[in-house]
Amino acid sequence: GGAGGAGDFGRRTAIVVLSCQRPEYLQKTLTSLFRLDGIEDHTVIISQDGNHGEVQEVAMRYVDGGGGKVKHVYNSMRVSHADKGDQAAVHYIADHYKFVLTHVFDRLEGFDAAVLLEEDMQVSPDFLQMFRDTRPLLDQDDTLMCVSSWNDNGYRSLDLGAKRLFRSGFFPGLGWMLKKELWDELKGKWPKSQWDHWMRVDSQSKGRDCIVPELSRNHNIGIEGATVHSSAFTSRLQNIAFADVPPSSFGDLSYLLKPKYTSYVMELLASSAPVPFRKALEGSGGFGARGSVSRVGYVREEWHKIAERAGLYVSQWPRGQFEHVSIIKKGGATLLLFDKRQSSLAPEGEGERPGALYINKGAQGDSCEAACGFQGRKCDKRWFDQVNNCKDLEKHFPCESCSYEVGPDIPVYVSDRAHPNGGICLITDAISTCGARHHSTSRLCPCV
Repeated sequence: GGAGGAGDFGRRTAIVVLSCQRPEYLQKTLTSLFRLDGIEDHTVIISQDGNHGEVQEVAMRYVDGGGGKVKHVYNSMRVSHADKGDQAAVHYIADHYKFVLTHVFDRLEGFDAAVLLEEDMQVSPDFLQMFRDTRPLLDQDDTLMCVSSWNDNGYRSLDLGAKRLFRSGFFPGLGWMLKKELWDELKGKWPKSQWDHWMRVDSQSKGRDCIVPELSRNHNIGIEGATVHSSAFTSRLQNIAFADVPPSSFGDLSYLLKPKYTSYVMELLASSAPVPFRKALEGSGGFGARGSVSRVGYVREEWHKIAERAGLYVSQWPRGQFEHVSIIKKGGATLLLFDKRQSSLAPEGEGERPGALYINKGAQGDSCEAACGFQGRKCDKRWFDQVNNCKDLEKHFPCESCSYEVGPDIPVYVSDRAHPNGGICLITDAISTCGARHHSTSRLCPCV
């Protein structure tokens, strides 16, 4: 692109800051944003949810000094979610994202991409540079859906390349860029709550990846937020490294295109030494000596154990993985963690595959033990991840939409039409069990 490319990127890419009721955080975020080289090329939209006076004052100071390039808008789609109890916040946030994406792409003209930030995210000096340099990848590779500035596993204790980027099959959100085409695809079915979980559901993600930096380009300053509590903040977010490096080119990024990146991961796996799971847990998580490359196969119900041992984000579902392979560097050693059941890149003889797997749907209220037993088969809980997707649910049930929920009976179709989620199919990142049942749902079951 050259200089023309940079100017074009600025003109056609809106920078959006979603804000609600934390004026002092918004001030810090905007201070870091307006320090950036090239910010003057962009239209910056500060979108306010609700009518907090001080938030408006902070926003208007930037509008007044912004020479027409800074806009302040109110979420005109706001409705009350007071009846949603502790789920109110995630409903307000989903509505606000829908409003601001509609505003940027459908009401304004001339934007083909947007970078979305929230009011508690300080950005690194090369934040814009990263999005500018990666923007062409979204046009070149239709297996990509976004670029994010946040690495869930970007801990200080790990070896993080200042300029290295990677592909993640887990949508990170948190300071991210999308193209208008993605919004066109999603807007007709935008969810009522938990929009980020919904983005990870296969009927939205469609197996696409996001580009992520090893070293995060935004720093979450919010100790108390709608979905973060201070104990979580102190234990995790403050241990995430933050790039405080001046802007410079990220170089040739063709290594991130899917064919090249897949080859790179396959070669790394082929050159790695296998470490048994138990041995990795007893030791350092599988890391070898400086300069070594090792690999550990895991099954998802034991992921949290190896994640904790290796110093990664501990959750039910790996974050930052590509084709179910996580690549981590520490103390000069490289470790590959691969899902033995799900990764198509698992080395020969080290993957686990079901023999004959039969997918059976249960009657409303039945467990998978009952549903499989009815066919003279047994439910095998090892293979829930094979059926925990919208594609299989849609083959077996008349799903009106497909969304995310937590529960041991999921994947399910909510067959009880009187239920608030009636007609919807649900997938989960929790661990499903054969015996679970819910009186309003019909389960999808892995039977052998």
